[in-house]
Amino acid sequence: MKPISVYSLTSALCFTLTLLACQDTIDGEEQAGKLRHMNIEEAKSLFIATHDAGATLYGMKRTSPLRSTADSGEQMYEVEYRDHAGKKIRGMIPFYVRDLGDYLLTIFHEQGRTGEIYLVRKSDGKASEIPGEYIPSLSGNNEILYNKSVNRRSFRPNYIDSEWDFLDIVKDRENNLYYTAIRCNNSGLCPHILYRASPAPGGEFTYKPLSVENETVWGFCVDGDGNVLYGLAGGRWMRSVRADGVPGELIPTVRKTNGDSPVYVCNFVWSSTEGIMALYSFMGDYDEKSYTFTPYHEPRHFLMTLKNGQFEKVREINLPFTNNFPTSTNLSHVAGKVIYSHYHGGVTTLIDLSSEEFYRETPCPVQANMVINNLLYHFDKNGLALTRVDIEDGTTTHIYKLDRARLEGYTVAHILDVSETCILLGAYRMSDKHYLLMRMNVDNEITILKDIEGGGVSLFTTLD
Repeated sequence: MKPISVYSLTSALCFTLTLLACQDTIDGEEQAGKLRHMNIEEAKSLFIATHDAGATLYGMKRTSPLRSTADSGEQMYEVEYRDHAGKKIRGMIPFYVRDLGDYLLTIFHEQGRTGEIYLVRKSDGKASEIPGEYIPSLSGNNEILYNKSVNRRSFRPNYIDSEWDFLDIVKDRENNLYYTAIRCNNSGLCPHILYRASPAPGGEFTYKPLSVENETVWGFCVDGDGNVLYGLAGGRWMRSVRADGVPGELIPTVRKTNGDSPVYVCNFVWSSTEGIMALYSFMGDYDEKSYTFTPYHEPRHFLMTLKNGQFEKVREINLPFTNNFPTSTNLSHVAGKVIYSHYHGGVTTLIDLSSEEFYRETPCPVQANMVINNLLYHFDKNGLALTRVDIEDGTTTHIYKLDRARLEGYTVAHILDVSETCILLGAYRMSDKHYLLMRMNVDNEITILKDIEGGGVSLFTTLD
């Protein structure tokens, strides 16, 4: 039998590998590395279009078709993903995005479940993967603690696109980010830990735990300086943590007498312009030494401020409260102020809760429910009417009322965005059941921006 030359085998193998490598280069399908860049620098807004193959993330440029008469095809683009060498990454399925000021939280799907999660710098698109031990978690529900990022617009669709809509993640003045992540310890407990993620040189982040060990965090709020107040699992207690990481003593959400009668109740907590504040209801006076409780004829409501780890009375508020305490749908951070739209008995009052010094009550004919470009508005999603609200004197300016009759032939699924010039809609065209991303301007003209056959828009976000 004739021997086979080793040289011949080696030459054949090298030739084969060279052909494969050339084919990969020609097809552009060579294996890419980890995500390091997304081309979002020019985007004014982002949306995820779902389809049979998965989902695609699109950007609308700064001169967006939402507020421009420019051709939509020139202004809308598919977001690309690239590795550290600039090589295009294929097959990434976007699932969720959240605007965080200078950064964008981006979550991808892998095999039908939550996959990699990134913080993407909006100025240059640099992507930093959040390590597995610091992946954000959805902590327990605590409606009395308010963060600016939660439910900014109460006209939002009355269904939940994603459970991640309930994620609390906020920033302070130094662009540090705060959120909870699950960390299991040697005792077998897996509490939700509150973390501070701080930008580091090179676009990466450092992560520091803030909550007390083994305490599970249910909701939190952060002031501009990085001081934190968080709720504990069960909703009975709160605790403050100074910006330098020093924790305070426990704070009860309900104080009771020895006879189990409530003395006071914490109704709502928010971050003001000068610290963390709260609205409390007091049911009477309680003498700690004699255990004597003297009830009021009716509860009295007080504005409180957090000082030295405990809440202290600032002033009494003589407005009627029943089921109309502040919530994430009627409290707005706007123009450097915190404005609460109080409604009772057909009367609306704008209350400035920015600080102890600037507290003010201003009559207003409408309930404010959204912020656009740092101005306050009332948007009627049924009448498609927009009204601007002056936060200084409560006066209003009618902007538009669109003609719903022009939407005949469409079934509106989502109101995605609102501006003073138009609204952006997600709607089904009844003739062919296609989902359309479309704009309706103040002249009631409808422009179809994208036809998404067999799919829809699962998420839309405007980048501030």
